[in-house]
This record gives sequence, C-alpha cells and structure tokens, in this order.
Amino acid sequence: MKLFLLITSLALTTNFYTLQFTDVDGSTVNMSSYEGKKILLVNIATNSPKVNQLAGLQQLHQTYGDSVTIIAFPSNSFGHEPRANAEIKQFCQNNYGATFKIASKNPVTGASIQPIYNWLAQINENGVMNGVTGGDFQKFLISKEGALIGVFSPSVQPTDSLIVNALINQ
Repeated sequence: MKLFLLITSLALTTNFYTLQFTDVDGSTVNMSSYEGKKILLVNIATNSPKVNQLAGLQQLHQTYGDSVTIIAFPSNSFGHEPRANAEIKQFCQNNYGATFKIASKNPVTGASIQPIYNWLAQINENGVMNGVTGGDFQKFLISKEGALIGVFSPSVQPTDSLIVNALINQ
C-alpha cells in the first residue's frame, strides 16, 4: 500500500529556515541555505531492508538537484543503523554513489529526536500535522517557502511517480 499525504495548510509556528543540523562531516548546516528550493528529507539506515532506496535518492538528486535538495538523516531509531558517521558516508558513497547531503546520525523519534524531525513531528512546530516518523526511509517534502507539503510512506520508492510529480508540480 502506498501512502502519500498532500498537505495544503501553510500556518507555521516555527520557521523551518531557522533550523539547523550537523552534517556527517561535523559541519553545521543552516536550513536557510536551502531557501527557495524544495527539500526532500529522508531518514536512512544502511542495514535497513529498504537500503536500495539510496540509489533512487541519488537518481533524484542527479535529475532534480537544481530545484530540489535531498537530505538524508541516518538514524538507528528503528534498529537498522549500527554504523558511525564516517562509515555511513563511506557506505553511501561507495555503494550508491551518493552525492546528496547526509546529516550526522541522530534519532528521528523519541526523547533525543533530531531538531528537524522534532519540527516534522509536532503540529505546534510545523503548524500542519503531527508527522511522526514510522520507519526507515519515510520521506517528508518541504516547499520552497519552508512548509511541510508532503509525507511519503517508507514503502514508496524515491523515484515513484507520487514523489516525482510532487517534486515537479507542488
């Protein structure tokens, strides 16, 4: 079953572009640097049964990278990411040719949740919905204006027409 939720409300309580994360190399990345581009946020895990979706993320990055930023957020929240940051980066690059942005490994659920995923999970932060991450490779689409506009099930492949159409048309 494919799950896709298109979100139309734009009432925000916390500006998405004020958020930041640490990338896999330890540098701070401000979301404001992506303002004006759509952003596809994906929690990844290198031991997940869905790990082959990394190839699809790279394909999206190569095809739509001028208008869409892909950011992978490694997480062991679902028990499939035993690797450390350097190993995650090497795995993604060596096995899937990953050139999209990779964040440092952090939880995407629970008490120590990564701040961007906290924003996604809390209606009082994003103004739209409680978007709790349900598994490895769940995808969240952010508009050019910094609003949450789409959520895709972990089972939806990155190159599925649902995602591609949302990237092109939303």
